[in-house]
Amino acid sequence: MPLSSRARARKNAAAFALISACAGLAFVLSVGMGAVALSPLEVLDGLYGIASGREAEPAQLIVGLRLTRALLAAAVGASLASAGAVLQGLFRNPLADPYVIGSSSGAALGAVLAMTFGAQASVGGFSPIGGAAFIGGLGATFLVYLIAGASRIRSDAASLLLAGSALSSLISACVSIVLALKDKDLHQAWFWLLGGFSGRGLPQLGAAAPGMLLGFVAALAASRVLDLLAAGDEEARSLGLSPVAARLVIGGFAALSVSASVSVAGAIGFVGLVSPHLARRFVGPAHRALIPASAIIGAAMLLLSDAVSRTLFAPVEMPVGAVTALIGAPFFLYKIARRGLESAR
Repeated sequence: MPLSSRARARKNAAAFALISACAGLAFVLSVGMGAVALSPLEVLDGLYGIASGREAEPAQLIVGLRLTRALLAAAVGASLASAGAVLQGLFRNPLADPYVIGSSSGAALGAVLAMTFGAQASVGGFSPIGGAAFIGGLGATFLVYLIAGASRIRSDAASLLLAGSALSSLISACVSIVLALKDKDLHQAWFWLLGGFSGRGLPQLGAAAPGMLLGFVAALAASRVLDLLAAGDEEARSLGLSPVAARLVIGGFAALSVSASVSVAGAIGFVGLVSPHLARRFVGPAHRALIPASAIIGAAMLLLSDAVSRTLFAPVEMPVGAVTALIGAPFFLYKIARRGLESAR
């Protein structure tokens, strides 16, 4: 029996309380994990000391050093997850995410090009790497639209996945050529291709925050439109909505959000795929609740992945993108296998 609007609101409120508590716990664990481990109580005491301006203590200093990295990881995770929820709604495909359809790869290519060819000038406080990442992500997103036929009435899963796979292969080839020509920045380029937060903090968060915030606000504003698109293009047209124009505008804002994230953290995959699927189990498919729920789960997922990446083989730090791939790739294969079994019945 369908839930009433009041019962649905109570269920969603309980779900948001639960996932928010889990995200808060993930944040505390992320700040506490490292070469010098801190207990949750020590982390909370350090955070209180920073907020109250108390005289610095050893635990407080450690918390202060890790705090900005944790904030950046949470912001990037929330941004990628909310963009994933938007893209899945736009394509009506639960397998879509910024990494699978090429947005992250395109943004990474733009960043690598700006970095290897020595772009240094900054305009309005924005780095050329961030600007190039935005252009690359936006271009990759719209290219997938064209290849997969997303501007038509129907775009099936096979065409989307094939387009994303082909585009990723093309981008990998371009990156290989760039690195062969300019191999002096190989280590830095490796960071962009695998993703991570080493050496990143408050300045990078401040530079990327406007793009990520604008993309998130636009996603929330478009939640009703996404619900209409999920019902089918014919239904959307009957209500006076242009599906093509809606996909171009909403997809552009999603690409902005993804590109801002990639410009500071590199190409971290599968957060935008896994988080919306988990969020649907808590709050259902309506995008007004799905998008913020996905953002909270994505923040928690990337906080824990970052903590694992820097502690599992300490003092060696693993790329965060490798950790999320270990989680997301099996999930992706499971979803494909499940869809195949369902279609065979």
